[in-house]
Amino acid sequence: MANAAVFTVDAKVNSISDGEALDTGITLQAGQHLSISVDPTLTWNFSFGAAGYDTNANGAAGWGMGVQNPDGSGFTANIGELVGQIGTGTADAGNFFIVGTSFDGYANKSGKLNLFYWDSDAWNNVGAVAADVQVPEPASMALFGLGLLALARFRRRA
Repeated sequence: MANAAVFTVDAKVNSISDGEALDTGITLQAGQHLSISVDPTLTWNFSFGAAGYDTNANGAAGWGMGVQNPDGSGFTANIGELVGQIGTGTADAGNFFIVGTSFDGYANKSGKLNLFYWDSDAWNNVGAVAADVQVPEPASMALFGLGLLALARFRRRA
């Protein structure tokens, strides 16, 4: 069994530059597995909805520039990219990770999972995407592992 939820990340409201983190309310432990997916056909826009400025959650890589985090941590992502952070919000520098349309990995520290639209200003952002977050329960993973061990042991006896 996994904890699962779908969150709407708004390009303006949840902007890294002028918005606030989308607090998922999910608390993770360092090393805990999580996966986040966004339908790659869903788009948001970084120029008042003008044609040519739509991106999916992977952002606009073709613009030849990354947007650096204003916190001075050196983290860079594409404009329009979905980015996660485990911590306390923008003041908790240096704990960002790229989500894009798909992330499957482990928490880089303990704390709350936040999601952001990555940009350099929020005033012209339009749209939102739905991020599906899956966090397997540690007990379920342990039971799954025990089941695999039992199966391996049974196969050896046969």
